[in-house]
Amino acid sequence: MSDWADSAQPGDVYRLVFDLTARATDVPYESFVTELVEAMCAHYHASACRLHLGHSTKAVATADPGNALGKLDRNERARFDTIDAMLADAVRKDGVLRTALDLDGGDEICNYLRRVLGSEESFAFPLITRGQAFGAVTLYPTEAYPFTEADVRGLQAIGNVLHAARHQTGPGLIGSNPIHVTSEKLRAYQEHLEEIGRILDELIFLTAARNVLLLDVNGDFIAKRGEESDFSASSFATLVASSFAACRRLGGIYGATDMRSTVHEGDEGNVFVMEVSDRALLCVVYGDHEAPSLLARWSASAANRLSDKYESLLEARLL
Repeated sequence: MSDWADSAQPGDVYRLVFDLTARATDVPYESFVTELVEAMCAHYHASACRLHLGHSTKAVATADPGNALGKLDRNERARFDTIDAMLADAVRKDGVLRTALDLDGGDEICNYLRRVLGSEESFAFPLITRGQAFGAVTLYPTEAYPFTEADVRGLQAIGNVLHAARHQTGPGLIGSNPIHVTSEKLRAYQEHLEEIGRILDELIFLTAARNVLLLDVNGDFIAKRGEESDFSASSFATLVASSFAACRRLGGIYGATDMRSTVHEGDEGNVFVMEVSDRALLCVVYGDHEAPSLLARWSASAANRLSDKYESLLEARLL
């Protein structure tokens, strides 16, 4: 896996996901998680990377390519372990990316990590599936913020891969009935996801919306376009899916049997949600709009196009 990682470019995270998924059903679970942190460490040119699952303060896997952690004395190692556990715990609570600056004493912590690891920044990414954070990856890159939008989507995919691996464990290999996967399927998944992204980009342009999101009806986050938001995308996706399901049930009680969309209006913004298929929702977050009927019409057109792409995405999807 490290053969290509040394030459990987920022934003090339899908290639990392391809290799990880292709390996997931071929190796013991312990080897898989070790390869995961080593690959991420190499991909982002990090001095260390750790994987945390559940609520344990102890990492289940660590990559330390330059032996920076191994050279620490007992007291410094204990301090690093505490910082690392704090970062992981912070993202597990709400599923939002954190850096060391977000912790109490952030400046001091950053100076410490820079001194002992040569890390310019530190990040904790939540591992999310079905709208819930079940773990975290802590990363200590030597370059300042080496991530792109593609990385965010790719890292979400890594969360799905790892979740599937954890819940298909049998004696020895990860799956007693493993799902056989190929890089071709993952490339097809990426291509469909990029096509979905282009449709969302067009909808943003037409509606001047703040954000557009494609969600699974269970609250799984699939794709997003638009401005950075103060809210957690995963928590927002879960809330939108739950609200849509509740509105549909309530409408059904009073005879609304063909409800495909809902609108939530507020003083600071509005949320329009439209069904894409039986398994997906399109969500448009916008401010004041001169022609709400046009927004609904454009969204309906995008939803129809997304329905075909989403079905293709499901065919290629492995998880």
